[in-house]
Amino acid sequence: MTNKTNTTDLWTPRSSEDTRALYSEWAASYDADITAMAYATPDRVAKALLSLSPDTAQPILDFGCGTGLSGLALHNHGFSCIDGTDITPEMLDQAHAKATSKGPVYRKLWQGKIGEVGINPSDYNIIIATGVISMGAAPPEMLAVVIDALAPDGLLAFSYNDPTLADPAYMAALAEIIDSGKAEQVFREYGPHLNEKVTGSDVIILKRL
Repeated sequence: MTNKTNTTDLWTPRSSEDTRALYSEWAASYDADITAMAYATPDRVAKALLSLSPDTAQPILDFGCGTGLSGLALHNHGFSCIDGTDITPEMLDQAHAKATSKGPVYRKLWQGKIGEVGINPSDYNIIIATGVISMGAAPPEMLAVVIDALAPDGLLAFSYNDPTLADPAYMAALAEIIDSGKAEQVFREYGPHLNEKVTGSDVIILKRL
């Protein structure tokens, strides 16, 4: 069985079905395990998004929301209308339970289908995908699928961790979107991802053109 706290195991190419199985098994202990590794990227994504989009009442889709840690980070930074989708029912069960003194983190949650976003381009002007389109999770071509789900001028905030930054396929997918004129990069900053493992990530925000 994969050692979930070993990042070498996590950042290994696998099928979408294998990814869903891994996170299904991990769901119950995921928050505790990842918090123990000082998971910093959700908070960094929320701060970056707030700097570009201060309207905290507009709907946001948390794509690949998992147990809801990214939604919780958005919530803690004042965003109040957050929906989430994930392909793993067990992770969604954990997200459903996420709440603060202000109430539930998510307005609605649903199980998505592999390879799809499951929305119309007019549904959300902001999508986040923290740690989702990356080595060992969603494949590089998923970046274009998510961009296509945004309306013009919409924002996609996501992250590429160190193994993903080192993978030519993921970097080519990002370059293709920018070079083709489909989107422009409006924010990019390198910082901590899993501090305990001394692993970093780029937080990136693209604007749909």
